[in-house]
Amino acid sequence: MIKTDSLSFAYPECPPLLSGISLTVDAGEHVALTGPNGSGKSTLALIIKGVLAPTAGSLTINGRTISDDDSRREIMGMVGLVFQNPDNTFVATTVERELAFGMENIGVPPPEMERRIDEALENFDLARYRYTNPSRLSGGEKQRLALAAVMVMRPSVLILDEPTALLDPANRSRILDHIHEVTANGTTVIHITPFLEEATAADRIVAVGDGIVTADISSADAYTLSDNFRLCGMPDSQGTTGMPCDTPDSSDLIGLDHVFYTYDKGTPFAHTVFDDLSLSIVPHAATAVMGPSGAGKTTLLEIVAGITAPTTGGLSAPDGFVKAMAFQFPEEQLYGDTVAEYASFGPRNVGMRGDEIASSVDAALLSVGLDPASYRDRKPHMLSGGEQRRVAIAGVLALHPDLLVLDEPVAGLDRCGLDILFRALRSYVDGGGTLVFSTHDFELAHRLACYGIVMCDGRIETSGSLKNVLSTSMWIRDNVTG
Repeated sequence: MIKTDSLSFAYPECPPLLSGISLTVDAGEHVALTGPNGSGKSTLALIIKGVLAPTAGSLTINGRTISDDDSRREIMGMVGLVFQNPDNTFVATTVERELAFGMENIGVPPPEMERRIDEALENFDLARYRYTNPSRLSGGEKQRLALAAVMVMRPSVLILDEPTALLDPANRSRILDHIHEVTANGTTVIHITPFLEEATAADRIVAVGDGIVTADISSADAYTLSDNFRLCGMPDSQGTTGMPCDTPDSSDLIGLDHVFYTYDKGTPFAHTVFDDLSLSIVPHAATAVMGPSGAGKTTLLEIVAGITAPTTGGLSAPDGFVKAMAFQFPEEQLYGDTVAEYASFGPRNVGMRGDEIASSVDAALLSVGLDPASYRDRKPHMLSGGEQRRVAIAGVLALHPDLLVLDEPVAGLDRCGLDILFRALRSYVDGGGTLVFSTHDFELAHRLACYGIVMCDGRIETSGSLKNVLSTSMWIRDNVTG
């Protein structure tokens, strides 16, 4: 059993994030934890894991209370935590060694360890990556590995911090099946999620906000909190889009011409992602890039943005195009002591000065729903995952780029954050910008994009108008609509 009593926490030089959280989770119970971005969900997970100590109040897990380093280590051994960003947990040079690492630390006998590794590789669709460095996996593959590496240790308490945020529908369903299986076997599960369908599968839903528990209800009553959740899967009005689609001007097309790309070329670890890939991207419109995890979406976006050069082949774009990209994990591009310092870097490098920079940064922060007066002087790495994502996007919007490339821009955002970002990106496109974004969120694609690309195994399965892509893609038919 997990019990918190008047638990509070504040980061250094910051106001309290949690203020008197009192919560009980019974052994073997499955609880969905939700709340707005920045409400302290991930921090509460870190406290229950024992990574952070509460500044006030108490925490008891299976009869043990954090009172000193020894008791904290004991609690950490009972609790498995899958972090929001899987890169934060990887320590090994191969997928196999990553799976073995945790079990070695808790003394699992080698024959049992080998059996569990083989089982995890199969269950989490990672067998072909057994000897691959985790850094070479896609975001969704990393997320599956991080979850597998914790679950193979079979902790008595399992905390999952948005474990399906970067997964395609088929793998999301697969992971949810694993969660239900471990719950049925008696594991206590706390599942942090912004998705209604995932929350309703739990026994209870607990919402936090303003530092306290704002709701603690049966999942059968989830409709009372439905405005706080996003939906998974395809919108009801499938086949139409919210954006007008103009006939493209062929003179302005952004093109990839016979592109080949190979990771680690010339080494035993060489892996070809693209083999003779050609495509055109329509300017002054939004294009959604979809497809399963590991299909090559991130690599495609990096080539389009000019961050990664093709092994062979070329990228063409109008002269003087300013390109900007926000990565899948926003903390990878955040730096500096303040949000303003980070967000000012791009505008300064494209020639803005003084008040123009400040004005552009403030406007970009406002567009993603962050009050400049409250966030300008905040430390980027002290923000929640959802806040970091919005700050990262504000930093590239402040450039006023001709081409904006976003990799999974709404992963980790709550319903309000999704709506705010949608309005910001629609305004950008309405103003003449060209947007290319990858997503597993079909609601965002449906509401924002005019054009679509579906990638599978490094090739283009379907492309064209989003209406045509949604109705003809075999991958969407098989993996989304059932």
